[in-house]
Amino acid sequence: RVTATKQYELLPVDFAIARGVVVPAGGYRDEIVDASYNVAPRRMVSGSASASYGSFYDGTRTTAGYAGRVGVSPHFALEPSLTFNWVRLPYGDFDASLIGMRVLVSPTARLGFSSLTQFNPSADSLTFSVRTRWEYSPGSDLYVVYSDGRNTASGLLSSLQTRSFATRGRRLLRF
Repeated sequence: RVTATKQYELLPVDFAIARGVVVPAGGYRDEIVDASYNVAPRRMVSGSASASYGSFYDGTRTTAGYAGRVGVSPHFALEPSLTFNWVRLPYGDFDASLIGMRVLVSPTARLGFSSLTQFNPSADSLTFSVRTRWEYSPGSDLYVVYSDGRNTASGLLSSLQTRSFATRGRRLLRF
Protein backbone atom coordinates (compact mmCIF):
# COMPACT_ATOMS: atom_id res chain seq x y z
CA ARG A 1 0.00 0.00 0.00
CA VAL A 2 1.29 3.46 -0.85
CA THR A 3 -0.44 6.64 0.27
CA ALA A 4 0.25 10.34 -0.08
CA THR A 5 -1.11 12.82 2.43
CA LYS A 6 -1.27 16.60 2.63
CA GLN A 7 -2.08 18.13 5.97
CA TYR A 8 -2.08 21.48 7.74
CA GLU A 9 -1.38 22.08 11.41
CA LEU A 10 -1.63 25.34 13.32
CA LEU A 11 0.50 25.60 16.47
CA PRO A 12 -0.93 28.38 18.67
CA VAL A 13 2.21 28.41 20.89
CA ASP A 14 5.82 27.29 20.60
CA PHE A 15 6.18 23.53 20.91
CA ALA A 16 9.15 21.67 22.47
CA ILE A 17 9.28 18.58 20.26
CA ALA A 18 12.59 17.19 21.59
CA ARG A 19 15.32 18.19 24.01
CA GLY A 20 16.69 21.50 22.80
CA VAL A 21 14.39 21.62 19.74
CA VAL A 22 11.49 24.08 19.82
CA VAL A 23 9.10 24.49 16.88
CA PRO A 24 7.84 28.10 16.69
CA ALA A 25 4.11 28.87 16.73
CA GLY A 26 2.55 29.17 13.29
CA GLY A 27 0.97 27.23 10.46
CA TYR A 28 2.68 24.24 8.86
CA ARG A 29 1.80 22.36 5.68
CA ASP A 30 3.16 18.85 5.40
CA GLU A 31 3.24 16.40 2.49
CA ILE A 32 3.98 12.78 3.36
CA VAL A 33 4.41 9.60 1.28
CA ASP A 34 3.92 6.36 3.17
CA ALA A 35 4.50 2.78 2.02
CA SER A 36 3.64 -0.37 3.92
CA TYR A 37 3.58 -4.11 3.37
CA ASN A 38 1.35 -6.47 5.37
CA VAL A 39 1.60 -10.22 5.86
CA ALA A 40 -1.72 -12.03 6.40
CA PRO A 41 -2.64 -12.18 10.11
CA ARG A 42 -3.68 -15.86 9.86
CA ARG A 43 -0.08 -16.97 9.34
CA MET A 44 2.17 -18.03 12.21
CA VAL A 45 4.42 -15.01 11.55
CA SER A 46 2.61 -11.89 10.40
CA GLY A 47 3.06 -8.17 10.59
CA SER A 48 3.45 -4.89 8.83
CA ALA A 49 6.60 -3.10 7.69
CA SER A 50 6.31 0.58 6.84
CA ALA A 51 8.36 3.57 5.78
CA SER A 52 7.48 7.20 5.18
CA TYR A 53 9.14 10.42 4.10
CA GLY A 54 7.87 13.93 3.96
CA SER A 55 7.92 17.51 5.11
CA PHE A 56 7.55 18.14 8.82
CA TYR A 57 7.44 21.57 10.54
CA ASP A 58 9.46 23.23 7.73
CA GLY A 59 11.94 20.33 7.74
CA THR A 60 11.78 16.62 6.92
CA ARG A 61 10.94 13.40 8.74
CA THR A 62 11.89 9.88 7.66
CA THR A 63 10.19 7.01 9.49
CA ALA A 64 10.65 3.24 9.40
CA GLY A 65 8.69 0.74 11.43
CA TYR A 66 7.67 -2.83 12.00
CA ALA A 67 4.81 -4.29 14.02
CA GLY A 68 4.45 -8.04 13.99
CA ARG A 69 3.02 -11.11 15.59
CA VAL A 70 4.51 -14.55 16.12
CA GLY A 71 1.82 -17.04 17.09
CA VAL A 72 3.92 -19.68 18.84
CA SER A 73 0.79 -21.67 19.76
CA PRO A 74 -2.96 -21.00 20.05
CA HIS A 75 -2.29 -19.97 23.65
CA PHE A 76 0.97 -17.97 23.32
CA ALA A 77 2.03 -15.09 21.05
CA LEU A 78 4.76 -12.46 20.82
CA GLU A 79 4.21 -9.05 19.23
CA PRO A 80 7.42 -7.09 18.60
CA SER A 81 7.32 -3.49 17.40
CA LEU A 82 9.98 -1.05 16.24
CA THR A 83 9.62 2.58 15.20
CA PHE A 84 12.47 4.85 14.13
CA ASN A 85 12.17 8.55 13.24
CA TRP A 86 14.91 10.75 11.80
CA VAL A 87 13.86 14.39 11.96
CA ARG A 88 15.76 17.30 10.38
CA LEU A 89 14.37 20.76 11.19
CA PRO A 90 15.71 24.31 10.79
CA TYR A 91 15.43 24.57 14.62
CA GLY A 92 17.49 21.41 15.31
CA ASP A 93 17.75 17.74 14.39
CA PHE A 94 16.82 14.70 16.47
CA ASP A 95 16.15 10.99 16.23
CA ALA A 96 13.34 9.23 18.09
CA SER A 97 12.90 5.50 18.52
CA LEU A 98 10.43 3.24 20.27
CA ILE A 99 11.11 -0.46 20.79
CA GLY A 100 8.39 -2.65 22.22
CA MET A 101 7.36 -6.22 22.91
CA ARG A 102 3.94 -7.53 23.87
CA VAL A 103 3.59 -11.07 25.24
CA LEU A 104 0.15 -12.71 25.19
CA VAL A 105 -0.71 -15.86 27.14
CA SER A 106 -4.22 -17.34 27.06
CA PRO A 107 -4.40 -20.61 29.02
CA THR A 108 -8.17 -20.74 28.45
CA ALA A 109 -10.75 -18.76 26.50
CA ARG A 110 -11.82 -17.08 29.76
CA LEU A 111 -8.40 -16.26 31.25
CA GLY A 112 -5.66 -14.22 29.64
CA PHE A 113 -2.43 -12.48 30.56
CA SER A 114 -0.59 -9.86 28.54
CA SER A 115 2.48 -7.75 29.15
CA LEU A 116 3.87 -4.77 27.28
CA THR A 117 7.42 -3.48 27.55
CA GLN A 118 8.48 -0.31 25.71
CA PHE A 119 11.88 1.34 25.58
CA ASN A 120 12.25 4.91 24.34
CA PRO A 121 15.98 5.74 24.22
CA SER A 122 15.45 9.36 23.15
CA ALA A 123 13.23 10.02 26.20
CA ASP A 124 15.33 7.82 28.51
CA SER A 125 12.28 5.78 29.52
CA LEU A 126 11.40 2.15 30.02
CA THR A 127 7.78 1.22 30.72
CA PHE A 128 6.34 -2.14 31.63
CA SER A 129 2.80 -3.29 32.30
CA VAL A 130 1.11 -6.61 32.88
CA ARG A 131 -2.62 -7.23 32.65
CA THR A 132 -4.81 -10.13 33.70
CA ARG A 133 -8.30 -10.59 32.28
CA TRP A 134 -10.66 -13.14 33.80
CA GLU A 135 -14.14 -13.69 32.42
CA TYR A 136 -15.75 -15.15 35.54
CA SER A 137 -19.14 -15.54 33.84
CA PRO A 138 -20.29 -14.88 30.25
CA GLY A 139 -20.19 -11.12 29.61
CA SER A 140 -18.63 -10.33 33.01
CA ASP A 141 -14.90 -9.72 33.52
CA LEU A 142 -12.31 -8.69 36.02
CA TYR A 143 -9.13 -6.87 34.95
CA VAL A 144 -6.04 -6.41 37.12
CA VAL A 145 -3.25 -4.17 35.77
CA TYR A 146 0.20 -3.31 37.12
CA SER A 147 2.38 -0.65 35.43
CA ASP A 148 5.88 0.61 36.06
CA GLY A 149 7.79 3.46 34.38
CA ARG A 150 11.50 4.16 34.83
CA ASN A 151 14.01 6.81 33.83
CA THR A 152 16.98 5.13 32.15
CA ALA A 153 19.30 8.16 31.95
CA SER A 154 21.82 6.66 34.38
CA GLY A 155 21.21 2.95 33.79
CA LEU A 156 18.55 0.60 32.44
CA LEU A 157 16.56 0.20 35.68
CA SER A 158 17.83 3.29 37.48
CA SER A 159 14.98 5.40 38.86
CA LEU A 160 11.28 4.78 39.26
CA GLN A 161 9.08 7.50 37.72
CA THR A 162 5.61 5.99 37.93
CA ARG A 163 3.99 2.91 39.38
CA SER A 164 0.32 2.01 39.34
CA PHE A 165 -2.00 -0.81 40.19
CA ALA A 166 -5.57 -0.81 38.91
CA THR A 167 -8.55 -3.12 38.87
CA ARG A 168 -11.76 -2.97 36.90
CA GLY A 169 -14.76 -5.22 37.06
CA ARG A 170 -17.76 -5.52 34.83
CA ARG A 171 -20.88 -7.51 35.57
CA LEU A 172 -23.53 -8.32 32.97
CA LEU A 173 -27.03 -8.14 34.38
CA ARG A 174 -29.74 -9.93 32.47
CA PHE A 175 -33.39 -9.11 33.05
